Amino acid sequence: MTRNTQSCYFEASFALLNFESITLAQTFQLFCCWRLDLTRKKNSVAVACLLGMVWGLFASSKTLAASLVAGGKPEAVIVASQDESSRFAAGELRRYLETFTGVKLDVLTPAEARQRPANLAWVLVGGPQSNDLVRAASEKRLVSFDNLKADGFILQTIQLEDRQALVVGGNDEASTMYAVYDLLERYGATFLLTGDILPEKVSSLELRAFNVRSEPAFPRRGLFVSFIYPNRSVMSVPEEKQFIDQMVKMKMNYLVIFQFPYEPWLKYAYHGETKWMGDVAGKESGYDQWSRDFGSYKTTGIIGEEHFKAAGVYPRLEPPEFQHIENNEDAFTAAKSYLQETIAYAVKRKIKVWMAIDVTSAAPNLARYTTRTLALPFHPIFGTFICPNNPVSWELNELQVKALAENYPQAEGYFLSLAEAYPVCNQTKKDRDFYLGLRSLYPDEPQARTAFTVDIVQDNDTLLDSNSGSVYVIQKLMEAKNRIAPNAAIGILGLGRLYMAPYVDKMFPKNVPFTDMESSGVWTPGGVPMQMFGGMGSRENTLSNRIDDDGGMLGMQFNVNLYYRDQVLEGGLKYGLAGFDSQMNRARGTEPNTKYMAEGEWNPHLTPDEFYRDYTLRIFGEQAAPKVLHAFQVLEKHEEYLGWGAAANFGCCGPPRELDIAYQYSKQPDLFDGPRIKGWRTFISKSHDNIALFTGSIKMLREALADMQSAQPSAARRSQPYLAFLINRTEAYILHLETLIEWNQAYIDFDNAFQSKDQGVEQAVFVQQLDASLNKFHDAQAKAKVTAEKWSQLVDHPSDLGVLYRIDTFMVSGTDITVELMQNVDNFYHGRDYVKPVDFDKVYVTWPVLSTTPWQASEDTPPQ
Repeated sequence: MTRNTQSCYFEASFALLNFESITLAQTFQLFCCWRLDLTRKKNSVAVACLLGMVWGLFASSKTLAASLVAGGKPEAVIVASQDESSRFAAGELRRYLETFTGVKLDVLTPAEARQRPANLAWVLVGGPQSNDLVRAASEKRLVSFDNLKADGFILQTIQLEDRQALVVGGNDEASTMYAVYDLLERYGATFLLTGDILPEKVSSLELRAFNVRSEPAFPRRGLFVSFIYPNRSVMSVPEEKQFIDQMVKMKMNYLVIFQFPYEPWLKYAYHGETKWMGDVAGKESGYDQWSRDFGSYKTTGIIGEEHFKAAGVYPRLEPPEFQHIENNEDAFTAAKSYLQETIAYAVKRKIKVWMAIDVTSAAPNLARYTTRTLALPFHPIFGTFICPNNPVSWELNELQVKALAENYPQAEGYFLSLAEAYPVCNQTKKDRDFYLGLRSLYPDEPQARTAFTVDIVQDNDTLLDSNSGSVYVIQKLMEAKNRIAPNAAIGILGLGRLYMAPYVDKMFPKNVPFTDMESSGVWTPGGVPMQMFGGMGSRENTLSNRIDDDGGMLGMQFNVNLYYRDQVLEGGLKYGLAGFDSQMNRARGTEPNTKYMAEGEWNPHLTPDEFYRDYTLRIFGEQAAPKVLHAFQVLEKHEEYLGWGAAANFGCCGPPRELDIAYQYSKQPDLFDGPRIKGWRTFISKSHDNIALFTGSIKMLREALADMQSAQPSAARRSQPYLAFLINRTEAYILHLETLIEWNQAYIDFDNAFQSKDQGVEQAVFVQQLDASLNKFHDAQAKAKVTAEKWSQLVDHPSDLGVLYRIDTFMVSGTDITVELMQNVDNFYHGRDYVKPVDFDKVYVTWPVLSTTPWQASEDTPPQ
């Protein structure tokens, strides 16, 4: 038999084995299987199948399967115990089934259910420990929960006490929730991180024959998030709770929350001085987004203003709970309440939460008590890097960890992060001796990182000294743990540091977990060396693969092929990973990525093709699925074409290059003589490359767009809002890339004009070329506004607001500013006003002036 025929027989034959619940439809399916097989080859299996079908008809004529709902009337009751968790799971099942059918099923205790008429089927929610009827079925060996893995669950149709019954549960509260949500997906729901896609309402719903025993392949299944990006930092507490609810529906149970030391989530003091905020991050963003070069964080007077106002993210780009803050104390109070409530809700929903902090940097005002390095007084992203060999640095970190444990005790544990950048304190002989003394602990380190060739410092000494210093700081914290946080679980977190795994394993006890963020789209172009996890024995290891790369934070990202290429799931299974905390910046626009990971954490051999075929069929319906499938396949190829984020076109951490070059050019002493700034020629060369690259992108995006648009008429009604979103975001992405092409071409034309001038062309010809380049800048300006307007047409999730703010700031205001600058240059050659103010302050913050020269603080006496 072929695979299709085997599958057909398997599904239908199972109904025969459970003939009390067989339906005529299932019997007909078996008949179709027989016909399908006979057309290929007459064989004994087909004959046996026919005989079985006859028996199935006989059985079904005696006892047709029960229904949950028939003709708009309830034909079943939901049975659960009175404990809070069981009632919640039963309530969720009732709520969704009512949405599916318009009929509300009663939720009863086992004793109450036995009093109802025998023609009502039972949906038994819970396991043997929580539901008396499930325990009775288990004792009669009608269902078995024996040796079920943690979080594993059962969906099984049985006959109990002369009734049809469906067992929906596991051995604990979490597994029963997963059973309920899994059942609902089998009845047509699709749970995504951004919401539910539910089937069309029906008047009847059969009680199907289930025999499902489902167990996770990985005990930890979840996400890694932070608040530093506006895509998440604008979420209200109710939206955080909804986010957690969606995680649970996708059977996730793990959340890592990362924070930088200058954010408001922790309050502590050193020498009586409280951590101060307002430098790296400002009040207008709730003190948790970067101040430098990200605009005003005001949401008034911008395209899409109404969406921010409706979400309560108004008049500032911060959650409703932060809109009132005016000072540090307000922020500390609001942040603590916000995060405590969020964590408590996650724990209630059986999600284990770990907090993560960077121990290589500190809040700038407290960092001045120790020795510091790299950008001073602070790095605009990381805060102030502190030196690992200074005891004051250890004290500052102890304060952080103690504050974590005291303020967020419901967290399961706390990760200490190795430096993402590569800070080294190499200012004195004492510093140099310190690092030299650590090098012998890292033999063969260069060989360990041979796969790591991108986004990594190339100087071997700097790399080794930075990593060894980070590990040393964590070791010092571990030594102090019993004194500062004796009950806290501590782990180690890396970002592109898998090559450090052998050394971490040697230096820390096995009960210290290790998690690391990896992607061949960032650090290891040849693929993630998953085997490096395999040498750590019994240590709990998790991988943070990237749901979306932060180099392309406007376009939707389709990275399922990347995960398969990196052997994330199968490699994780092979090398003993405990699971995943996948990094996610934007929930909206990355739904296939999170859904693939959620399903793959239960089925690690899931291929991209299998996933996308099921995903498109269940959401968009049989008629539209092939077209949407092809669109998704094109979009996957598009991500690979862009290097999975390597070809940044809307980055995380600052204005686009097209705006930055204008800002640098504006500082040139005589900008009217043409651009002479450092990096200009490289910029122009790269502009040619980008035009070609983005032109190729647009071609692929238009191919995917055409498929999605042609699928619209035949797509299932349930999928229309999602399909409209996919179309809108693809259109907006095309407009964005067209804006960048116009912007880059304008610079090329501007440069060509001055090149011609230098070569002695007539003044009139030069001015004509200059005018033409200005028109190109105007074209980019107009296209940027259209992009923002297109995006603003469909905003239905908080992460949409973060992107829209950046479109307004970097693209709309950015092209406005560029036009103002270039208009002045053009005016100079027309004898018009050429000193009009150019408002770079719309985006750029000029204070403070950062130094890259480390300053040596006294190690003995704190500054006054």
